[in-house]
Amino acid sequence: MKPLSGLIARWRHSVLARNASLAVAWQGLRVAGQALWMIVLARQVGPSSYGLFAGMAGLATALGTLTGFGFGVLMLQDTSRAPERFAATWKNALGMALLTGAGLLLVFIGAAFALFHREGTLAMYVAIGIPELLCVPLTIVSSYAFQAHERMGWAGALFSLVPLGNLAAVAAFSCMPGAASIGAYLPFHAASSILAALTAVMLVRRKLAPAPERFALQPRDVREGAAFSLMRLADTGMTSLDKTLVLQLAGSEIAGIYGSAYRLVAVLAMPATAVGAAALPRLFRADLEQSGSNPHLLRTLIGVNVAWGVLAAFGAFAAAYLLPLLLGPGFAGATRLAWWLAPWPLLYGLYTLGCNVLLTSQRRHLRTGVQALGMGVMAVAAVLTMPRFGLAGPAAMLLSTQALLVLLVWGLIWRQRRRGVSPA
Repeated sequence: MKPLSGLIARWRHSVLARNASLAVAWQGLRVAGQALWMIVLARQVGPSSYGLFAGMAGLATALGTLTGFGFGVLMLQDTSRAPERFAATWKNALGMALLTGAGLLLVFIGAAFALFHREGTLAMYVAIGIPELLCVPLTIVSSYAFQAHERMGWAGALFSLVPLGNLAAVAAFSCMPGAASIGAYLPFHAASSILAALTAVMLVRRKLAPAPERFALQPRDVREGAAFSLMRLADTGMTSLDKTLVLQLAGSEIAGIYGSAYRLVAVLAMPATAVGAAALPRLFRADLEQSGSNPHLLRTLIGVNVAWGVLAAFGAFAAAYLLPLLLGPGFAGATRLAWWLAPWPLLYGLYTLGCNVLLTSQRRHLRTGVQALGMGVMAVAAVLTMPRFGLAGPAAMLLSTQALLVLLVWGLIWRQRRRGVSPA
């Protein structure tokens, strides 16, 4: 019992351990909400309509990374290092999210008409664009505000608002009479996202009480925000544009099957990425202080990612059998595809951890460069493998790209260490 009691005592006195536990707990709730949402929606509309939605939403999500112009991550960085700057950085992040989100919504509608004009409508583009380009970024900025104060419980709760809202939306949609279609679902989707965003902003105002500040942009803020924005575009593009590529090159049915299998492995990867997110404020401070105050931090985070990645691979193999049972016979191919994607949570966990290390060690340009290269590799792999190899094409595209990025990111970190520059 003594080792167990000692472990509990260390957990109680470790801010990082408590924050990681809270992040994982909220990730678990988020996982459950996303899984139930996908099951209900996919069963209602079928693989072809689900694939159409996933492809359109993937494009909107990628554009949504530009919402805010990186001022949310800038708020996280600056507040982690100097808490007295929170009010000013929050005001700037909120204002930029609203301004840029509205502009990007118009860009998305134009792009959607060009790419999906045969399958979509203006109402569908608006109902997809508002959540992804305005509502989700606002909840993320609000979550960053709590994360900057190392209040990971509230940060995780805010990250979970949109998935839980989506679950409520699809539940309400399921109760409506008439034939189920993705067009009929989307108004519920948009309404729940708007409510989630309003709730997130209200919670920041009530719990963190930022003092009134003017919306004022400094040249330094714009420069750093632009770097963060490009970084997020490259980062999220890897996990969003893949659905758009599959939809365009392989068709909506394969896109729907791929989207369901991808959702399974993405859910399994969440706990490892939550631990890395919980460590971000500490990594930022370690770089600022140049103190190396916790030399074992990076080693511990790598160990957690590897251990969870192996468990997640076994979980993907086991859970893959459930996909056609839960989603319907039209998703029978998702089982095989999920088996092929089983290594992805391990690769993605190591990739995101390495990206966080580069981010907090003032190597954002290296991170962005690697991610931009990865997007190019993904596009080339997509053209080479789809539709030629059927369901195996999307799996080959994703795994080959992710493995290359892991090697590149950790190669850069190893190079820093060889030069005597500590990444954490």
